[in-house]
Amino acid sequence: MRKTLMGLLAGVSASALAAGHPFFAAGWKSGGPAIYDAAFKKQWQLESADELTDGWVLPDGGIVYSFSTRKEGIAGVVRLDPEKNKRWEYRVAPGHDNHSCQPLPHGGFLLGECGKEALWMVEIDRDGKPLKRVKVADAPLDLHHAFRAVRKTPQGTYLGTLMKGAGKLKGGHAYEWDANGTLLRTFPSGSFHAVRLPNGNTLVSEGSGTDGRVMTEYAPDDSIAWALTGEDLEAAGLLVGMVCGFQRLPNGHTVVSNVKHGKNPLGARNGASPKAFEVTPNKKIVWKVPASASPHNMGSIQLLDDRGNPSNAGDLR
Repeated sequence: MRKTLMGLLAGVSASALAAGHPFFAAGWKSGGPAIYDAAFKKQWQLESADELTDGWVLPDGGIVYSFSTRKEGIAGVVRLDPEKNKRWEYRVAPGHDNHSCQPLPHGGFLLGECGKEALWMVEIDRDGKPLKRVKVADAPLDLHHAFRAVRKTPQGTYLGTLMKGAGKLKGGHAYEWDANGTLLRTFPSGSFHAVRLPNGNTLVSEGSGTDGRVMTEYAPDDSIAWALTGEDLEAAGLLVGMVCGFQRLPNGHTVVSNVKHGKNPLGARNGASPKAFEVTPNKKIVWKVPASASPHNMGSIQLLDDRGNPSNAGDLR
């Protein structure tokens, strides 16, 4: 655990790097945060049975990840230093939940805290100390199935999707709030994750699917600018259970997670089920993490090469 990220990847051959991406993975039933080289060989892992929905490799080579343990009612964020030793741990209130740890420009992180009485956007600083707490919704129907990954936009607003409802807000939608928690926008769909793109559109993951879509990019007027559908997956020979995390790359490609969950997978009935895959805007599959790479899920994935703008708080994921 004393090797830095650069040290872990130094032994990867040039041919392997050219063929694919080194990447970081976490997520639900991921077995713990892990780093893989471009040949899908695991370089490092911190074994954990917790629910680690969101995770990032940071610019200094350290790692931050969210954690949730439902039985114990403990949740929060852990930050590791570049040598992969624990630097600090932040916990939300006892009995509350959290599934987010987005790096922010001020050096801190964004959490989506879920309690029985309300939902909050919470910002902490680089040392795990509270900075800001904003209520955005009333009591959730199920605090463990409210927010997953939440995100702050470049405009200073907050994005979050609700798996199930909260107060007057329905589940199965992404929402946007201003810096004070005032609701600005309700998106037509969204089950797990939403990110604001540089073009002003918003990309959402649809979990196990919405109207035959697993990913939807909404324009500001809520029209669909781009989508990844079951028909697209079938044409590509893929079968997808649940899309949780994703990463939109600078070249316009999208890296999509494929979590083994849900009763109605979309795509080709006997198709391949990679852990994750990279798809072009015209739906061509150009890279896949094979199912054989790990027995675990990779619901949160971050590319660690130039094509993924590595370790950047502005990564679109």
